[in-house]
Amino acid sequence: MFENSSRRVGIIAVNNTGYVEAMLDCIKANNVAVPLRNIDDQYRIDAANITQIITPTEDRAWMRGRFTPSNESEPAIISFTSGTEGSPKGVILTHNNLADVITRLNCLMQLDDSISEYVGVPVYHSFGFGRCRAVATIGGLFFIPRNGFNPSEISEMLRKGEINAISAVPSLWRVLLANKDVIGNYGRKVHWIEIGSQYMSRLEKEAMKALFPEARIVQHYGLTEASRTTLLQINEVEGHVLESVGQALGDVKVQITTEGQIAILGNHVAHSYLIDGQEVALRDDDGWFLTKDLGSIENGYLYYKGRADDVINCSGVKVNPEALETKIYASIGCRSGLAICRKPDSMRGDGFLIAVTKELDVDKQQLQKAVLHALEDQGVNAGNAITIVDVDTLPTTATGKIQRKQLAEWYALQSSDEDQSVNTKNIISTDSSPIQAIFRRILNLSEIQPHDSFVSLGGDSLSYIQFSMQLEGYLGSLPKSWEYMTLNELETLAPQLQRNATIETDVLLRVVAIVAIVLNHTSQDFIPEKYIQGGSLLLLTLAGFNFARFQGYRLNGNLFEAITPMLKTLIIPYLIISLGYQIWHHKIDFSVLLLFNNFIYPTANHVSVWPFPYWFICLLVQIIIFFSSLFSIKHLRHLANSSSWLFGTILLIVSVCISMLSLNLWYPNEQYYPRLPHVLFWLFILGWCLHFAKSRFEKLITTGILLIIISMMILFMSGVNVEKVWILLGGIMLLWVPFIPMQLVATSIIRTIGAATFYIYMTNFVLIFSLTHHLLGIYNPLIEMMVAFLGSVLIMFSFQRLKQFLVGVVSRNPRNF
Repeated sequence: MFENSSRRVGIIAVNNTGYVEAMLDCIKANNVAVPLRNIDDQYRIDAANITQIITPTEDRAWMRGRFTPSNESEPAIISFTSGTEGSPKGVILTHNNLADVITRLNCLMQLDDSISEYVGVPVYHSFGFGRCRAVATIGGLFFIPRNGFNPSEISEMLRKGEINAISAVPSLWRVLLANKDVIGNYGRKVHWIEIGSQYMSRLEKEAMKALFPEARIVQHYGLTEASRTTLLQINEVEGHVLESVGQALGDVKVQITTEGQIAILGNHVAHSYLIDGQEVALRDDDGWFLTKDLGSIENGYLYYKGRADDVINCSGVKVNPEALETKIYASIGCRSGLAICRKPDSMRGDGFLIAVTKELDVDKQQLQKAVLHALEDQGVNAGNAITIVDVDTLPTTATGKIQRKQLAEWYALQSSDEDQSVNTKNIISTDSSPIQAIFRRILNLSEIQPHDSFVSLGGDSLSYIQFSMQLEGYLGSLPKSWEYMTLNELETLAPQLQRNATIETDVLLRVVAIVAIVLNHTSQDFIPEKYIQGGSLLLLTLAGFNFARFQGYRLNGNLFEAITPMLKTLIIPYLIISLGYQIWHHKIDFSVLLLFNNFIYPTANHVSVWPFPYWFICLLVQIIIFFSSLFSIKHLRHLANSSSWLFGTILLIVSVCISMLSLNLWYPNEQYYPRLPHVLFWLFILGWCLHFAKSRFEKLITTGILLIIISMMILFMSGVNVEKVWILLGGIMLLWVPFIPMQLVATSIIRTIGAATFYIYMTNFVLIFSLTHHLLGIYNPLIEMMVAFLGSVLIMFSFQRLKQFLVGVVSRNPRNF
């Protein structure tokens, strides 16, 4: 045991440079530093026998410290644990403990005095103060954010060259990965990263490597009692090893007990605890420290399997809730908003309690399905052992770790009154508000939940316009990013009377393009064709833009589920209309029905001979299937997950090269683009890039690439034509002018036409030639256009009514279907 010869100094824990300076000065003076929660932290003051209290006043954002670790065996810090259960324990750390950690860590990370680090965790925690010591030891510079970890602040500091290193715990890195477009190419400016001691999956680590390709990325496993026990250099390893938390380096040793718990030996292990003022040994007679963490060792690498007191034992199968959460997040395309803990289950021992906050914008039925699949992968047939409950917030420690025991205790109290599982009160089956009615009408739903949003329910670009029209009609204006707002959030908005409005640029461009297409089919040159040819190509770019917007985030999960709703929306009306037309004319063309007609008649002047030009829908379906299949390739999927814009940009460049090669080899004399997927795929990808170009840098680069592409097309393919103008002007408007103000009456007309674009494209040719020409004998362009637009809108509404009728029949008689 240690003698109380050293003076014990209490230092009020605040997240600023003054605290770090006070701690380092105390350690240098061979006093014992004791972090306190506040001036009245009497328990710690009495337990540690504190003789002096310092309240740090210095509050600079930046600090360049000078610190030389000592190898003495005397106490340096008494760090109290967060005390999630019972009284907090003081961990007595010696100078030698601190020095051993910094020596091993800095050696592996190869730090030098050029480091300028963003310390993303509070410096009064073991991890945060450890980073400050590591940087100060080599004379580097570190930054302490006043308002906590902020991806936008990190991006701006990287842009300005102010930082080149970042440290944070996995829960904070997930926030950044969810906003990776904010970082973009600035990730290349990061040279060093340390990840704190929480579980982080292989996929997440691969995403970190992709986002920060030039960084030495190190994750550690450890506790306050044994900091940085194992270290994993993420940027140097691949495959299954990324699931581990690294190896023991230096004099550190790790072993697994017969109970599966991790035991640690080494100079970094604290000597003893301080409990109620008394020192209590934390090592056994051989010097080993037994943790409450479960793990395994494979080929020298430690694999963390969760806390022994958090593991869920369901029918004899032990499940780590952290690992289960990670699998579920990957499945549903989210990164935060849920926590899993055990709940009593009379048949299985333990069941699974899934607590979700408003942050998790996912359908409850979809979530339950994801949980079932994740458990099946671990050999667990959970059946009805899963309960999903809504909570306002998730209980966490100060370092962001989920307090699962507290969550389980809360549920035990609640469940005595009622069962709040997924199939009870959270499902809304009646229209109790106009907003709910809009959801049900447009998306053909029989059930809605409070945390559903347009995007989470599978909305697409076609239903988006219909939904926005009705929502704007009710509210008076459209809230920004309304498609991501939950039903609860939308229902809190009060309707307003408004005469002016804005229209989304992509909707306006869609209308302009379809008007040009219809003009091309009229009987007279109302506007010469050379000035309006190519509206379909702009529609293809808009299709890529909206695919990225509504389906892009789903492509990391089940690809079939991600694209099936959209394909059904395209193909079913297409087959009904085209087959009906062919039966009427007693001639069947399977190339049209099976969606490969554009390969038979690929050129712009002869894209189809029967029954009408459907090359666009054939092409779009082909491109959607091919593009989505790329996400089955692991490396491409990881690249898209790390930066959707960079993924799209690379694919855009490759697809443009393929297009130009195809044009020069097979279609050198064509003035317009042949209607084939390998020739026009780049337009769809261009739309993807336009959507994901969020930062000013990305928008400028995308604009430059677009200008280069069009210039090359002009030089190597028949000079300037209106198709290239459509693409250039449309792309620039989508990038730089997202909304256009106009009168409310005009927006209603534009949205109506925009919503019917798909049906106008499919039926305008039939309506003009079969109805106005053959039946009515009218050859007036204005009348032809009126018939085409009004007839197509009527057909669209007819299809909607049919869908609603069928949904109603199914919901009333589910057993018959």
